Amino acid sequence: MFKLSNSLKLRLAKRIVWSMNMKAGETLRVRGGIVAQDLVEEVALQAMKKGVDVSISSSSNNFVKRLYDEVPIEYIRRTSKIALKTAEIIDNSIRIDSDDPKIYEKISHNKISASHQAGLPISKITDRRNVKWCLVGYPTQELADYLGVGFPKIKRFILDALLIDSKTLMNRAQIIKNALKKADYVHITDEHGTDLKLRMVGRKILVSDGYISDEDKKEKDIGLNLPDGEVFTTPLETYAEGVLFSPKRADIFTEKMIEGIKLVFENGKLNLNKTRAEKNEKVMKNTLKKSIALDKKTFHVVRTTNPAELGIGLNPVINEIIGYLLTDEKIFGTIHVALGKNCNKAYGGKSNSSIHWDFVTNKGVNIEIINKNKSFMLMEKGKLVKN
Repeated sequence: MFKLSNSLKLRLAKRIVWSMNMKAGETLRVRGGIVAQDLVEEVALQAMKKGVDVSISSSSNNFVKRLYDEVPIEYIRRTSKIALKTAEIIDNSIRIDSDDPKIYEKISHNKISASHQAGLPISKITDRRNVKWCLVGYPTQELADYLGVGFPKIKRFILDALLIDSKTLMNRAQIIKNALKKADYVHITDEHGTDLKLRMVGRKILVSDGYISDEDKKEKDIGLNLPDGEVFTTPLETYAEGVLFSPKRADIFTEKMIEGIKLVFENGKLNLNKTRAEKNEKVMKNTLKKSIALDKKTFHVVRTTNPAELGIGLNPVINEIIGYLLTDEKIFGTIHVALGKNCNKAYGGKSNSSIHWDFVTNKGVNIEIINKNKSFMLMEKGKLVKN
């Protein structure tokens, strides 16, 4: 089992705590798997040194497996009273992503959907209270095996990319942000079949550079992933025309790897009949159908399959799609489009949903900025174009 050196553990913990920009007197919940316990504890200690009130929790892979195997679905669907109370008092939430993804491959769609349903009232509270949150990647041999990559690669893609200087990300981000401000439409193409047009409507254009600044907090941009690095915005939810090809993406319910994904958008949303995948297509469509059914019960307007986000990767350390969203969507030279929810205060969108599901293109996209005055290329074959 991989074990962080004391020096690396300290660097990571200090970076994670710094990224959250917490103040003395705030509250923090830190969660992670047993394999990441040392980092969970170091993050807690570094936060406590700043006067933050901290609660920590850990769970084993065996516990997660038994929870879904042995607990009846009606209890999984029930929202936890403890979690509801916790949501009312925490100011910050950090989760270190260290579960074995293979556990979820054998869990039924129904139980995962029930878990999502239970979490909706909790998300509503944390959204209302502007709770800052951070999802942190953690390299494990189980994750490397699941993704079919060597451990040194997953370690580099997570840890080296996490520790990158924020200024490196901001240099590219400003160019991309300025271009998107001028866009009425964005047209994305690549050599793998992506040919997608989205409409921009003057929404906020946000930069994830690995730090929640005071200005970010004013803008309600209070969430981040580590490693980080993207520019993102919310296109018009009812406009999307064309095709997005994504080489691989883990199913958000079962973690089964979906490959060769062809998303077909017509009249502003996915055409499920034309949408395809070379591997695990049925799994992908079952997740979408379960989410649509849940959204029909929960929300007045169903936007499960409408575009929710356009993101453009910035991080130069990560250079290969491996099926792990936390790193894939940060690759410089890729874009990602999400389906579902975008109505939190940071995004400023109009859609609510039980899911927010991102799909990332291959590296090497072309991005055309279209407005009423002129069109110009922002990116060609994954590289920024000087205009």
